[in-house]
Amino acid sequence: MQKGPLTSGSAATFTGAACVVLVFGIVPLLFVLLRAVTNPGEFTATLGNPSVLEAATGTLRLALYTTGIAVVLGAPLAWLTTRTDVPGRRAFSPLLTIPYIVPPYVAAVAWIQLANPQAGYLNQWFGAGTVDIYSMTGLAWVLGLSFYPYVFLTVRSVLENADPSLEDAARMSGAGTWRVLKDVSFPLMRSAVLSSAGLVFMVSASAFGAPALIGTVANERVLSTYIFEELMAWGPDAMARVAGLSCLLFAFVLIPLVLRSRAHATLGGKATRRARLPLGAARAPLGILLALFVLVAIVLPALAVIVSSFLRVGTDLSPSNFTLEHFALLLRGDTLDAVLTSLWLAALAATLAVLVGGIAAFFRTRAIGGRVLATLTALPLATPGTVLAIGLILFWAPFGVANTIWVLLIAYVAKYAALAMRPVGEGLATVDPALPDAARMSGARGVFLVRTIWVPLILPSIMAGWFLVFMPCFSELTMSVLLVSPGIETVGTRLFELIEYEAPAAANVLATVVLVLVVGSNILLRVLSRGRYGV
Repeated sequence: MQKGPLTSGSAATFTGAACVVLVFGIVPLLFVLLRAVTNPGEFTATLGNPSVLEAATGTLRLALYTTGIAVVLGAPLAWLTTRTDVPGRRAFSPLLTIPYIVPPYVAAVAWIQLANPQAGYLNQWFGAGTVDIYSMTGLAWVLGLSFYPYVFLTVRSVLENADPSLEDAARMSGAGTWRVLKDVSFPLMRSAVLSSAGLVFMVSASAFGAPALIGTVANERVLSTYIFEELMAWGPDAMARVAGLSCLLFAFVLIPLVLRSRAHATLGGKATRRARLPLGAARAPLGILLALFVLVAIVLPALAVIVSSFLRVGTDLSPSNFTLEHFALLLRGDTLDAVLTSLWLAALAATLAVLVGGIAAFFRTRAIGGRVLATLTALPLATPGTVLAIGLILFWAPFGVANTIWVLLIAYVAKYAALAMRPVGEGLATVDPALPDAARMSGARGVFLVRTIWVPLILPSIMAGWFLVFMPCFSELTMSVLLVSPGIETVGTRLFELIEYEAPAAANVLATVVLVLVVGSNILLRVLSRGRYGV
């Protein structure tokens, strides 16, 4: 699409979207940096604090451990289900992506039920003290299971698009399965593994929910929880310290970008029919291992949350301990308000994000500066939610918005508009330019053109973008816990309060609601988009 001058209406739309992106997402980040550099003494003192060094070290350890687990799990699973004849690959492949849509703090709730050293299900079955989730290893395990789909999906996409004749040629030359893996498949996967590993490093370094629920009990402090502690404690120069900590946390996001590997080309195109690599004698054992992994990593945690919501006390599975009393939580005013608040906030944020992301996608290839707008729209998504929340507090406090529900809406739109940009952009790319051109020649302009031509043609993509934003907004915790003001709660903050302070057993009910809603929304998204979107 050739870029050209914009009409007055298009220029106004472009300018409006750019202002929203700048004010909602970019300027608040600059305020964090500005607050840190304008208080150099406090910034230096913060970085020199032994507690900060401990938190930074903990963040690095957690990110490295989590990345290692995600790569060790995700890459082999992608290869097995894409390139081999492992039994059950078609059934297991969609199941393996479920952790991608489940919030990590819900996974943490599940593994607390399974591996609590005092009363976890696993310790009841295999003996007290067999597993202990309250450790750095346990925390990394939970996040690794939550984030391995980043590696799995990225590597699977590369393997599905790479020419399988490369492996077929190696087999015809006499190479065995494992030699093909080492000399052909792994080089094809290497770039995808490294890029997805960098993404896992970023999201695990900035994670808050699971470290707050597990790491705090294990006395394993990381920067995200340390920032929360500082903000809750308040005190003189608190915002200067928090801004300095936020800059340090953002530095962890930059590490994978600085160390980004060189991309290399792979042969693709219309190749011969893909032949599955035979696993031979290892086929059945690997199929059993795959089934066991799905059971342990996906089925057991989900069952732990759901079953625990029916238990009166602890994890006692005796019939007399089953009850429905915890479900009364859903009828309580504070919980019902939290669910309703999250529903309408997520719905409104998804609508606005589709609008902003859709405009950015539309002008990406149609206007000078379009790519800059798209890049700026995507930047908050790569920014730790903790850092973005601190920036929003600093920027919006003078306007009286920081202590209202509207700052949550701003945070959700700024953070997740980029999720809507991709599907809407793909939908726009499928529209024949002759159709809107013909409409313009007939006199259609502005909103009428968008409503009668563009929206009907890309409606499935718009719906996909809407659901992709709605799901994380409904269950969002990291930004919400920092931005909510007294009297306002969301599903994420309500669940956090229940498990941390009020009723850990009843928290499983709300976790079940989140689990059902996000998985159900993903299934609905796949049905509406005919399998094109969703996981």
